[in-house]
Amino acid sequence: MKILSIIFTLIIILSSKSFGETKNNLSSNTKEVEFTSDTIKVDEKNKIVTASGNVIIINENRKIIADKVVYDQNIDKAIATGKVMLTEKDGSIYESNEVVLTNEFKSVVAIPLFGKLEDKSSISAENFKKNDFGESFFNEGVYTACDCDLKKQETPIWRLESKQIHHDPKTQTIYLKHPVMKIFSLPVYYLPYLSFPDWTVKRRSGFLTPTYGYSNRNRFHIKVPYYYAPENDPTWDMTFTTHQNGKTGHADQLNIRKEYENTSLETNIYNGNLDTNKSNGDNVFAANLKALTSLKNNWDMTIEGKYADQETFMRRYGFDGDTSYKSYIELKKINNNSISNIEIYNIQNLDETSSNNEPVLAPSVSHHIFNTNKKHVYNYDIKLNAHSIYNDESYDIKRWSGFGNINKKLYFENLLLNANANIGLDLYSIQGRPSNDSNDNRYIDRISSGFSVAATNQFDFISETSSFIIEPKIQLSSLFATDRTDEVPNRDSSEFILDQANLFLNNQYQGRDNIQSNDRLNFGITILGMNETFGDFNFFVGQSQKLSGTQKNISIANKNRQSHLINSISWNINEMYNFSWFSLYNHHDLKSDTSDFQFNGSIDGWSYSANHRSVNKEFVSDNNDREELSLGLSKNFSNFKTSYSRTYDLKNNDEELISETLGLEYTGGYMFDNCLTVLFEYKSTGGIADRDILPEDSVYLTFSFRNLGDFKYQPKAITRVIGENIKN
Repeated sequence: MKILSIIFTLIIILSSKSFGETKNNLSSNTKEVEFTSDTIKVDEKNKIVTASGNVIIINENRKIIADKVVYDQNIDKAIATGKVMLTEKDGSIYESNEVVLTNEFKSVVAIPLFGKLEDKSSISAENFKKNDFGESFFNEGVYTACDCDLKKQETPIWRLESKQIHHDPKTQTIYLKHPVMKIFSLPVYYLPYLSFPDWTVKRRSGFLTPTYGYSNRNRFHIKVPYYYAPENDPTWDMTFTTHQNGKTGHADQLNIRKEYENTSLETNIYNGNLDTNKSNGDNVFAANLKALTSLKNNWDMTIEGKYADQETFMRRYGFDGDTSYKSYIELKKINNNSISNIEIYNIQNLDETSSNNEPVLAPSVSHHIFNTNKKHVYNYDIKLNAHSIYNDESYDIKRWSGFGNINKKLYFENLLLNANANIGLDLYSIQGRPSNDSNDNRYIDRISSGFSVAATNQFDFISETSSFIIEPKIQLSSLFATDRTDEVPNRDSSEFILDQANLFLNNQYQGRDNIQSNDRLNFGITILGMNETFGDFNFFVGQSQKLSGTQKNISIANKNRQSHLINSISWNINEMYNFSWFSLYNHHDLKSDTSDFQFNGSIDGWSYSANHRSVNKEFVSDNNDREELSLGLSKNFSNFKTSYSRTYDLKNNDEELISETLGLEYTGGYMFDNCLTVLFEYKSTGGIADRDILPEDSVYLTFSFRNLGDFKYQPKAITRVIGENIKN
């Protein structure tokens, strides 16, 4: 009969008279080791215990399963034979034909050893040793991240072979002696020695995985990062990366991160010699800094700074994609009924034609007080603002503003009356104007006041499968202000577009620069629908009617009393079909002056998207029509991921391909197991006119080795041929 849950205590009791007292008596381990087997044979004379059949040994470090275990108490040595399996605390499982355990089962010798790690990686060794100090030695070791059986001599796609793999738990380091990487059994590279931190280390100084690539512009290029983390100071680290381009030069990048008690800091510094739009072999430098800190009394401060002495290289080489750099200091305090903000900023435009529009805000101070009294249904807002801005399209302006608003809501069953009253004061000091502004008034004051009354009613239609809410709204709005539209430069609402968000605001222009006397009648209707078959539906249509007053000082000026018709639709039918639509229609001919249509969904695993956008030249300051169409399609198969996208410029009844991308990714499956991913990409950006981002027509081929990193290859001949075929 099988013996279950036999503790070593039982063995000691059965043989204590003959065993006597020795230094390595098994009783020292009775609280840590559990021992079960089908049969146990005790040789009291020679102090040998033999366990046979389904032997299981469990201690605090591992679980051992074997066909047979012979334990010699004289030398504290156990030999496990047959099919031996060791399960470690971290989930790794090792197999061997023979395992020798000593030092109360803490030291291990296995010949040979085959292991499956927790992440499905595999390791093998002709000889494995683990000493009393926990050090592990894999002699003639092999490691691979491919999901294969090394015991059955299956050949993985790639593997690392080493004369010896040494794991030292004290230094938390893995050392490789004479490692060789092989791909499809062919040696790729060799190093005399290699070391890296083990899985218990969160950070360790050393080289990180390099990135290789090839492109028509740069030729062969390599990125090698080195990570430094001081052992005695966990509050900071840094990464130094060298970017070497075979044709276009090189650049070095230093990234430093620092944590204080209430502050985090990160900075990047770039320096090198690269080809730019200015010249080849141009010495370049750039730096950025970002810091977040918590101050006393609930104040939070954010500091961010960016600088580039030759701006094009940052975008061209993928270091930073921004088209302008904003450096600023911002302090913000948020309480239950107030928001305080202080900001100073400087904007550097990365466009050689925009030097007259690099504004400096020094400073902007605002304080917003608000309250919601649910008992009496009264709300109030008080906003105070002062700012000074320089070189905003050659304007230098100081402004002080005060604004107060009170709101009252009255409920009559489904009818809601919403009343607002406000008053504001603005003081300006115009210290500089561009040459095309002939107004010489430097000091300007303006007082404004307004009120509005809105009525809203809800009509509900609810059934077991559907629910609809129809909500019409009408508002009478009146605003009075001293006429200063010819004297105050409109800097905060010049690109004004009326939409659903600002239709019912007392001052639809939202900013403080453009405030005019006018009376308006605003109205709209919202329809919300939810149906089990047809999905969720949201529809809005509205318009603003100018009753009296002016409408000036904006680049989009509708000379008529009626505004555009505002229309937005969102319909989420199901996973297969979803679309949204926003448009402004001219109320005379109902032609759309601006629109944004999106359609997307997923059918049988195919995901698709379409986006069409158009803007009439009256809605943009450069007076040019704009129309663009973007299409996307993707599909995931068992081992493939495919994606395709195209973007067209459709302005002036023309059709120009702006960009095109094609991606095909293969992971696992036939030949590649789960350890290698191959990504094929075709990119074409020939339709982009950008001095910083050069046109591209390239093919990229990337091999990703699990747990090791990527290798990218871009063959020049394939790039040219495929590019021509796709375009034709």
